[in-house]
Amino acid sequence: MFNSSYGTTVIMVAMVALICISIQKFFKKYLESDQYYYLKDITLVGAWALCGIWMPDGPLRITVAAGVASACIGFCQRATKGKNLRFLYFLVGLVFSLFGPRIAFIEFANGEYYYLSYFASVAISTLWVGIFPIFFQEIDEIPGLCGLLLTVSWTMISVVILSSSQSLHDASQICMIGLVLLLVFWSRHIYAYRRLTEPLTGLWGTLFAGLSILGVSKGITFYTLALLPLGFFALPITETSMGVISAALSPRPTGNLILYRKLITRGHTHPVAIYLVVTVCAVLGCLVSAIQLGMPDFLYLLAAVGGVSGVIWVVYTFKYKRAKMNGECRKPGLWGVTVDNISLNYALTKVQHWIKTERTPHIIVTPDALAALRSRTDENYRRIVRGAGLVLPDGAGLIGALKLIGTPIQERIPGVEFTEHLCRRAAYEGWRVWMLGGAPGVAETAAERLAEKFPGLTVSGTCDGFFKPEDTDEICAAIRRAETDILFVGLGVPKQEYWLEEYLGKTGAVVGMGIGGSMDVISGRLTRAPKIWQKVGMEWLYRVIQEPWRWRRLTKLPLFVWYLVLTYLHIDSYKNDDIKVDK
Repeated sequence: MFNSSYGTTVIMVAMVALICISIQKFFKKYLESDQYYYLKDITLVGAWALCGIWMPDGPLRITVAAGVASACIGFCQRATKGKNLRFLYFLVGLVFSLFGPRIAFIEFANGEYYYLSYFASVAISTLWVGIFPIFFQEIDEIPGLCGLLLTVSWTMISVVILSSSQSLHDASQICMIGLVLLLVFWSRHIYAYRRLTEPLTGLWGTLFAGLSILGVSKGITFYTLALLPLGFFALPITETSMGVISAALSPRPTGNLILYRKLITRGHTHPVAIYLVVTVCAVLGCLVSAIQLGMPDFLYLLAAVGGVSGVIWVVYTFKYKRAKMNGECRKPGLWGVTVDNISLNYALTKVQHWIKTERTPHIIVTPDALAALRSRTDENYRRIVRGAGLVLPDGAGLIGALKLIGTPIQERIPGVEFTEHLCRRAAYEGWRVWMLGGAPGVAETAAERLAEKFPGLTVSGTCDGFFKPEDTDEICAAIRRAETDILFVGLGVPKQEYWLEEYLGKTGAVVGMGIGGSMDVISGRLTRAPKIWQKVGMEWLYRVIQEPWRWRRLTKLPLFVWYLVLTYLHIDSYKNDDIKVDK
């Protein structure tokens, strides 16, 4: 295994790793968060492609090429959310089976061989390669889960291959490259609040399947490289199967990943729930392996699993303890209003859970600095915000204030961006949205532009914000008849929050979100501030330039700054009330 070709591979991987690290370091300070992580995905795919070009053996090149092709399909899925392109993964699997390694025989533990016919070999290999990217995408619906499972399972299967007494030069090179790139791009794979997204699930799913086929084609017994990954993913496979059956036969489907949701409902935080699920999967993988490998090998695998799990646990423990020491809590608050310190992807996942599983009304609020100031004196508004399903930090002033008092936010989630992300997900999932608010014609124009931007989006109705109070019941009835899932309300703060608290339940919608002036931006009546204005926190000034009447609102900002200074110095007389909200 350790020949000159292997040494060349080591040098090649080291060079690629250094290039990837340099790219990340250079562009991080110039790009927005979404752009930066998109660049990291492209860099990771490019790193695999470069390694594939340098590889000397044909089977290795075909395996990596299949992974890169699946990543390209993932990018297409990401760009065309309304279209189901998963069937293309089976096309990749077919090409892989025709021109690359395939499962031609199965060697069992007792030394017996079962040889497959050509067509059976191609069919089984095609299904094996095609199903893994799809399965990874199902797991990836829960942020962080797929990345952690991938890290543990790839490490374990690499241990089996690298420690094998057989000549597995091809498979060992794939293992080594994968381990190095997992380390270089660790923040994309073991971060609890971030999904891998379609490109990376396509890439790693295909490589994972191809790696096991490489091992089987070289003579590793089938139970090791087939049952080992199946053992690690036994729990998600079972839960996904139950979800599919439940969706087909039950009026109240259970949904996927039942264990994770049970842990969340019992009060566990998202990172803890993710880690526990991964631990259960790792134990199941070891148990499955123990049946075939025997006690000595099982103890070897168990030690490896314990080591990887221990490293992950130390990383998370250190990260969240340090975050706590720095004051970075899950729900930082200012003057009675708590903000959800979560990523955009996790917020989208939470909305998806509400719509697919709970089907109970939830309000989403996106406060800014003036909204926080209002909460000091407006008890009703404060109560609504604290009872909302999601409170997403929008204004740069509010985020700066939270950072000043020692509770920084990990990611700003502007209301207009979250609205568009929700519509993109709605187009993909088939959710129905309703637009309420704005001047006459604004809601209709916004709906048209969203439908044009996100093909497949169903806007079930619109209504401007200049309706009479006596028309409210009819509007609610119309929203209910349209079977609306997401209701966007643009009536301005705090009117839209008051309206949602009183009438969201009557509309039958699952999610109600106050979007304020975002409807004007989406419709094109107003333009959003350029990126440079957003980066320096002056988006509010750009908005005021377009709507000069908003200048009078700025007279309240000195009061906000004054109270913030008092809060920072711990001499503010304001005391949080004792409102307790079950969220």
